[in-house]
Amino acid sequence: MRNFHTITPILALGAMVALETGCTTRSQVFEGYPDDQLWTAMVASAKSPSYDDWKVMDNEVYADERARTIEIYRVLKRTYVAPESTVLEEERAWKFSITLGHDAEALAPSVDFTARQMAVPAHVWREADRYFVQMRLLLGQPASGSASSSSSSSGSASSPSAAAATTPAEAANGSPAAPPAEDLPE
Repeated sequence: MRNFHTITPILALGAMVALETGCTTRSQVFEGYPDDQLWTAMVASAKSPSYDDWKVMDNEVYADERARTIEIYRVLKRTYVAPESTVLEEERAWKFSITLGHDAEALAPSVDFTARQMAVPAHVWREADRYFVQMRLLLGQPASGSASSSSSSSGSASSPSAAAATTPAEAANGSPAAPPAEDLPE
């Protein structure tokens, strides 16, 4: 027979760990943006979530502009099919709180994304990162954070035709800055 006095501290420790992971927060600093522009992107990202692998069944958004806080209740569903396994019908319900604040160290606005339920922290981080990527796209930034991943309709400076192009001043002088790149033999 087990001694219940030794099991009780273990259960208490497990409950304490569960309570600590109940609310998980992820923050991101947005330097160079005014609060009003960030608030608009926050609300738009909350109201129109985009997922690649989930279908949004319910998305209730309550935005308090005075407190700069958004409360979201969201239900997601998907059918997960893996090779040589049974088909899984999955559903997730999320409760998020998103707040616009200021980072004291960076002296810039920051957005705090908090899950208001018990959840696996890595799942919350993925949701927060998805939300922040959507915000950055609305703000005109590339999703990956590097300028080389952004696409433009006019071409990039690394294309072969751009290497042979000249600036207006060079065209007026008649001398390009560098000779055009030659094709390598195959």
